[in-house]
Amino acid sequence: MKKIVFVLFLMTVSVFASADALRDWTDFETQLRKGSISSAEAEFLAKKLTQNLSDYAVEQNITEDVQWAFPVKGFSKNDVADVKKLYKAMAESASDTKFFEGDQFLGQKYISIEISTKNAKDAADVVAANNAIVIYVKRGALNSASGNCIWLYNPAQNFYIYYGYLRDVDVNLGDIVKTGDKIGNIRPLKKGYALKFTVLIYGDDKFGLYPYFDDMP
Repeated sequence: MKKIVFVLFLMTVSVFASADALRDWTDFETQLRKGSISSAEAEFLAKKLTQNLSDYAVEQNITEDVQWAFPVKGFSKNDVADVKKLYKAMAESASDTKFFEGDQFLGQKYISIEISTKNAKDAADVVAANNAIVIYVKRGALNSASGNCIWLYNPAQNFYIYYGYLRDVDVNLGDIVKTGDKIGNIRPLKKGYALKFTVLIYGDDKFGLYPYFDDMP
């Protein structure tokens, strides 16, 4: 009986620990984008919160999928408009993501992916680029700077995967997703689709860009 009680206690502690890690990141992200904390404070908090997220994600056996998925179902990196400009913007911003500088991060050129197609009649599914846990969800914000958005986290190399300008969001905080799982959708535009997307990698107390195109079909 004592062993059962002890196991239940450990499970309860684990659940609360995960809830705290996810809630703390949500609070952190909200404050950061509102500009209510300084860059120095954000840098300090990111280190602690990343460790908490990593501990929980590892417990859930979230691993990295070698083959990343392109974030919009039915398309590939070959469908990205002005891909050379996107590569250039990524290269220029590789060591300076401005992640700790509020909404300046969301305004960087390398975050916007535009897909050219003449058949953009219906909403396109947006999928998880890799195995991950949902650490941030924002709904009802179509008219805000980033619109409805999602952050995913994978502990393999401390990957943070960002999606913005979503029309609908189909996941909730704490959901665990696999590569290719639908997480939302985007609306069609005149020339195709637009999605805010990027993959950051956290290390040495800073965020840098991960060249995700290298691992995508």
